[in-house]
Amino acid sequence: MTAKTPTDTDTPHRFRDAFGSYALLRGNRNLALLFGGQVVSALGDWAYITALVILVYQLSGSATLAAALTFVRLLPYAIFLPLGGVLADRFDRKKLMIVADLGRAACMLGLLAVHSASTVWIAFPLVFIATCLFSLFRPALGASIPDVAGSDDQLIHANTLMGQIDGFALVAGPSLAGLLLLIGHAQFALLANAETYIISSATFILLQLPRRARQHDASQSGWIDETLSGFRAIFGGRQNRLGAITLTSAGLCAFNGAFWTLSIVLAMKTWHIGSQGAGFVTGAFGVGAVIGGLLVASLTRRFEISRGYTLAMFGSVGIIALLGISPSGPAPFVLAVFLGSFDMFNQVTSDTMIQTLAPQEMLGRVFGAFTSVITLAMLAGALITGPLIALAGPRATTVAFAAIALIVLVSQLSALSTGVEDVDPEPSLLQLSEPL
Repeated sequence: MTAKTPTDTDTPHRFRDAFGSYALLRGNRNLALLFGGQVVSALGDWAYITALVILVYQLSGSATLAAALTFVRLLPYAIFLPLGGVLADRFDRKKLMIVADLGRAACMLGLLAVHSASTVWIAFPLVFIATCLFSLFRPALGASIPDVAGSDDQLIHANTLMGQIDGFALVAGPSLAGLLLLIGHAQFALLANAETYIISSATFILLQLPRRARQHDASQSGWIDETLSGFRAIFGGRQNRLGAITLTSAGLCAFNGAFWTLSIVLAMKTWHIGSQGAGFVTGAFGVGAVIGGLLVASLTRRFEISRGYTLAMFGSVGIIALLGISPSGPAPFVLAVFLGSFDMFNQVTSDTMIQTLAPQEMLGRVFGAFTSVITLAMLAGALITGPLIALAGPRATTVAFAAIALIVLVSQLSALSTGVEDVDPEPSLLQLSEPL
């Protein structure tokens, strides 16, 4: 028998795996609506984030104010996402997402009033409110994906599509902001983002989600206890894969929080490619995310999903370390592409594992707690980056973040390889209703 060469029959399978997630859109109206609405919304988000920082800096002349606005934009995620998870489990997720989108559209329209140094203060409460509304939106969206996917077999494809939105938006969103700034004013991007939220809310109106039985009123156990139940589901047992996924994702996300600062400092002081080069490195990361999304379905056919996640985490750690010691030239851009690919694989597989491991009646709370933990890790990474760079330089700081992620990953290998959760879902729900 002759060995089969990797041509002919293999090539169509690889092509189908790479683009099979997009083929799923043809036969799934709900997923097509959700994907289309979120593509538009994500483009608007990145244009808004880029344009607003530029606007505040131009009007105030203060980099400190611009940085403070970014902190205000991120902080509510860590605080309110767990509460958003409770609401996603207790109320109609479709209505919650529509309300959140329309509320964020109103915030964007309110930001049009920021037009001078004396009106910059208006941006802070509106950005804070917009982030709080996203904290309502994100757990409801994540918990709705299994219903939209249609079956467990299609869940990895649905998560791949949703994950690729971020990579595509990261490439195109800042470019859109630059184009809008070129032809007009930063307010154009804010107005465009308001319109994208309205489009997104319209797609949710058309979306058909199965009606869920209303869960018991949160007042029976208390809102605080209900909010914390997502964390107890994640960290409630030894060898708990949900906890291992959360901790390893957080270890890597500490670097993600530092990336925006590190990429600029490395580009300007180490690689000598200027601030424009830093933008191209970020763009390369986005390109890698798109490529990773095309490969994830194919790779999960060859690896058990938790094993693939673990290997991709080790790959991310290695790429971060190499980025820290990389010479100038094409190497940083190539490494950024690989890092984006691994990051997308990690995102899709972690979301899929959470959706399959967590009790469905708690999925919103688990997603809220998971996203809160990784957001806190990003905030911590962003806060310690400056002092670390001042102390050890950008190269050593980058390698240090790789070491942190590696230590967390190694400490959780046993739990990641566990075949099943050690806590049965039904008994755990009874335990989770008890106060800490």
